[in-house]
Parts: sequence; structure tokens; C-alpha cells
Amino acid sequence: MSVLDVLARRRDEGSDDDAARVALVVEGGGSRATFSAGMAAAVEDHGLTALLDDVYGVSAGSLNAAWLVAGKAREAMAPWTSRSVMRGTIDPRRVLRGGRVVDLEHLVEHVYVHEVPMPCATILASPVTYHPMATDADTGASTDLAPLLSGPADLRRALQASSTLPVLAGPPVALAGRRWVDGGLTEPVAVHTALARGATHVIVLRTHGAGHVPAEPPGVVDAVVRRWLRRHAPGVVDAWVHRAERARATEALLAELEADGRLLHVRPPDDAPAVSRTSTDLGLLAEALRLGYEAADAPLRAALTSPST
Repeated sequence: MSVLDVLARRRDEGSDDDAARVALVVEGGGSRATFSAGMAAAVEDHGLTALLDDVYGVSAGSLNAAWLVAGKAREAMAPWTSRSVMRGTIDPRRVLRGGRVVDLEHLVEHVYVHEVPMPCATILASPVTYHPMATDADTGASTDLAPLLSGPADLRRALQASSTLPVLAGPPVALAGRRWVDGGLTEPVAVHTALARGATHVIVLRTHGAGHVPAEPPGVVDAVVRRWLRRHAPGVVDAWVHRAERARATEALLAELEADGRLLHVRPPDDAPAVSRTSTDLGLLAEALRLGYEAADAPLRAALTSPST
């Protein structure tokens, strides 16, 4: 039975009392996560959130995942195209003043508290379990932070931890006596963790088209990142060095699950415009939201508009 068959049956029967465990995995990528934000809104609009068992988010995908579990994925599209939010969160000029290019503390502790309040208590109490993923700075382990979340403050720290890009977003984030950096450094698509935690079926919201071939960073960028990791997150150096092999293994696993019908891959179209990790181009981000929404809406509408048989 495919993942969409499972969801259709749950919808029609009004129950998730079955042997399946359905996980939704949200990829990040900085501003590129506008694609998965649009996809998450489509999932919400089709009424699928309550039919899921788990939602995993990596890097900026953890933000979109949290809003989806909160039942506010559509609302959460707005900050991505807010000039004040994006300029306050991403500003390369801050480097000239010794600041961070990406200010996650501003986003999580100001925007998500005062401007677009995130209902943290709702997320923590949800029967759909929220799993923000981060990388242990000292061991390099890809880690599900869900067991460490005891309250709203921990949840907001986890959002920062999951998205703390090397160099760009400041030092590792402390949570539960450990130090954390971006989850995408070790598991950009958290399907391995989802399967290890019992998922039988998976929906993956990607932020790259199917034809995307990861490019190696320029030598100077690679050198800067390695130096930063050796200083701030020594356990992650090996993961950075071997990221290409790990990415190939993940893509092979995703293809295998998709061939078995156990995985639905939702991707932006191959001709979607390129969105950089630190883009603040509001028109471009709005287009990415639209394309992401359409990419998820089409397969969900086709599979779920008629009752399953």
C-alpha cells in the first residue's frame, strides 16, 4: 500500500488505528526552504497533518515542520516574504560589524514571539510528534532533539540549533548540556532517522529539483568551513569531508523507497529558479513559495480528492 493509500484510508475511516507509521520529512537549505514552506501549506490545506504520525525537520525545514505541526503552515508563509523579517534575519552587511549573516535568535526569539507568534505549547502537545534534527558539534551525530524538548524555551532553542549554519549563523547552540549545529551537515533529508524510529511510509518535501547535482563549494569556502568546524564543532569535520558520499547513499535509499511505493517525493520543478541559502529577494521567495505549493498540491489533489477504495 502506498503512502497516499494509507493517508486516504485514514481520512476515509477517520482513524489511524493501523500498522502503518507515516512520517513527513522536510528539507531545509536556508532561504531555499521557501519551497518546502509552500509544500507544507499544501499538506495542511488538504487536511493531512492530523493523518501523520511524525514530522521531521532539518535546518530551515525544521521551522516549516514546526509551523505545520502547529496547524499554521499557511500563516507561516508570510514571514518568508516580509521585508522586515528577512532583512532582520539575513543581512551579509552585519559581517562588517562583526555580526552574523544569519541571525536566528532574532527570528526565533523576536519574530516567532512578538510578530508571528509560534504556538509552542500546541506543537509540544500535538499527537503528531515534532522532530527537529540537529548535529552534535562534538560527536558529529545526527540527532533527533524531540526527547530534549521540555517546554517552549527548549523548542525555540531547538529551532536555532537545527538551523545553525557554520560560519554564517554564529557558534553552536547549547541545549540539554550539549552543543548543536545545523542538522543538514549530517542528515539533510532525515529519512534514515525516520525509518530507524519506525516509519513505514514517508513523504519527503525537497527543496531541489530532481535534476539537481550538488556542486562542490569553491576551495576557499571549503577551507573556511573546515577551519570553522575544527574550532567550533570538531566532531563534524568528518561529516563535512564525506558529505558527497552520504548524499549519494541517501538518494539511493529514497529511490528504493519510492519504487516500493512507500515514499512520496515532492520536489520543485526542474526549471524552478535557483534560490540561494541567504537570498532576501522577496519576489524570488514568493515565486518559490508558489512553486512549492503547486508541486505538493498536484499529487495530493490527484490522489486524495476521491475516497479510497
